[in-house]
Amino acid sequence: MKMGKLGYFSEFLFFPLLVLAATLMAFRSSIPPQPAICAIVYGGGLVGWTLIEYLLHRVLFHHAPILSQIHERHHHSPQDLIGTPAWASVLLGLIAVASPSWAILGFDLGTAATAGLVTGYLWYVFVHYATHHWRPRRDSYLYRARLRHARHHHLSHSGNFGVTTGVWDHVFGTALEGRAPKLGDAK
Repeated sequence: MKMGKLGYFSEFLFFPLLVLAATLMAFRSSIPPQPAICAIVYGGGLVGWTLIEYLLHRVLFHHAPILSQIHERHHHSPQDLIGTPAWASVLLGLIAVASPSWAILGFDLGTAATAGLVTGYLWYVFVHYATHHWRPRRDSYLYRARLRHARHHHLSHSGNFGVTTGVWDHVFGTALEGRAPKLGDAK
């Protein structure tokens, strides 16, 4: 769905507020969680997001009937702000991420895992936006992300599915190496 900047970035308002509220509730419980364990679980959620990002992009965005059509529009018009409305992302996050995390890990650790996943998701939205709209400093993280993502857009849609990291593309053999597209053309 094509969106304006406010709609595209509104998740940066809603998700942190929800995570903050859940975290405050977790630490106000009669038996507050251990901060070190929460930090480890948070880190696990953050790393877990990178795998989810890769799988979503590779499987759903390129092969699921409705999602692949929306994603194809992104490939044709990468400057357009095409995404999921914040209300749908929040609802999906509560149903597919937070609720199962709470059921499996309990409220405290489930909130930590969800916070890690949400942080990863927001980082993905930011990096993906930057790869299409910014001209980052050469040899910076964002420059390398832009170059990697440009290969996905301009060399082959069958590789470089990771936006925030190329690790899973290397693990699963979908890393696109070779000639680099001109970053002036990598929109």
